[in-house]
Amino acid sequence: MTLDPARAAVEEAFAHDRAGRETEAIPCYERALELGLPDPLRQQALLGLGSSLRNVRRHDDAVKVLAGAVGEYPDHGGLRFFLALARWSAGEEREAMREMGALALDEADLRGYRRSAELYLSELD
Repeated sequence: MTLDPARAAVEEAFAHDRAGRETEAIPCYERALELGLPDPLRQQALLGLGSSLRNVRRHDDAVKVLAGAVGEYPDHGGLRFFLALARWSAGEEREAMREMGALALDEADLRGYRRSAELYLSELD
C-alpha cells in the first residue's frame, strides 16, 4: 500500500525531526499541510512545524503558525504549550507567561487558589 502524498510528506517531516534535521523537516510539513491532512494528523503537523521553526530560530514564523493552530484547536494543550515556548523565544515573555498560566489553570488542581491565580494572570495584561 502506498501512502497518499500528504501522509508521505508528513511522515518524511517526522523522520527529519526525529533525526534533528528541522531545516529539512519544515518544507515537508508545509507541503503536507498544503496538500491537506485529516485530524489529528493535521494537529501533529502544525505542532511539528511550529516547533521546527522555533528550533531554527524563526521565532516569528513559529508564533504565527502556532497561534493559527491554537485558533483552530483551542483545546489542544500541546499546541498551546509550544505557542508559549515560541512566544518566549520571540521575546514575548508576558504573552508566553499568560499562555502558560492559562494552560496551567486548565490542567492544575489549584484547590482554593483558582481565583487568586486568575487574578495574578490578569495582571499580566
